[in-house]
Amino acid sequence: MISRSRRRRMASNLPWQAALIVILLVFSAWLNQFFVNSSPSPKRPVPSTQPHPYLTYFVAPGPSTTPSLPFKIGESSGILWNLNTHQLLWKFHAHQQGSLASTTKLMTFYLIWHHVPLTRTVTVSPEAAATTGSDIYMATGEHYTVRQLLYGLMLASANDAAVALAENMSGARSRFVAAMNRQARQFGMNGTTYADPDGLSPESRGTAWDLSIIVQQDLRIPLFRQIVDTKVVSLPHNPVVRNLNSLLFLDPSVTGVKTGWTTQAGFNLVFTATRNVDGQPVTLLGVILHGQHGFPPENQDAEKILQWGFHQVAQKMMNSRLER
Repeated sequence: MISRSRRRRMASNLPWQAALIVILLVFSAWLNQFFVNSSPSPKRPVPSTQPHPYLTYFVAPGPSTTPSLPFKIGESSGILWNLNTHQLLWKFHAHQQGSLASTTKLMTFYLIWHHVPLTRTVTVSPEAAATTGSDIYMATGEHYTVRQLLYGLMLASANDAAVALAENMSGARSRFVAAMNRQARQFGMNGTTYADPDGLSPESRGTAWDLSIIVQQDLRIPLFRQIVDTKVVSLPHNPVVRNLNSLLFLDPSVTGVKTGWTTQAGFNLVFTATRNVDGQPVTLLGVILHGQHGFPPENQDAEKILQWGFHQVAQKMMNSRLER
């Protein structure tokens, strides 16, 4: 049993104990804030992970089976997504590997945008100027900004621009290619192996499925969407640079994205289109690879696939209303 005098002494100490607890709490909060404020801030702002309203962050898993197209196409593989709902509408040998040609540049764009300032000036090296194939006629010693080279990369499918950008970011093409393959693994593009930044090498190989992954990553970038939807642009030493994606000129609903051709790859096409369906905008993403008869027939196939895809979306919307 506690004596009366001891209880009085304990009661007299309570205010001091309470005050000590308050002082310790205040000091702890100050110390925590000190370390938070003194920690180094990131060199680059962390990009938002919120996707574009009609785009997914990664390609969502689709059903094991999808409808077949009610018509024949001249390509050996393909895929079609509804980006509003993340729904896989159609796939055809979507994991079949083949040469990527200039669709390789979709990864080149992604890495450059994320790692190199757009305003940086790039001096054209002899190696870049000597790159064959599609180009913007760059000469050794000429100067371009990164932004200008990205326009050349995507509109003219410029191999010289791809090499100049890769050298500027990594110092050597081999290191840039290693970065491309690391990024592909991080995105789950397990059917893709890059051998160069431009797609001239037949060893840059991938699948329709994987291309739909990287293009969705690119489509989250406003500048990318702006560039691939541009028909003609003026660049230094090139007053008229026309977009090689002829589908963009044929269909006003088409908003991009990229063509590619080599002898080994055949004709490759990645495309997006946005149309109003039941009063709301719907965006479809398609990939068709390894056509053998040129881009006019491939554009016709893309148009038929889009028409079929939007009809599928409209049908699903109508069925959903009837089920309510």
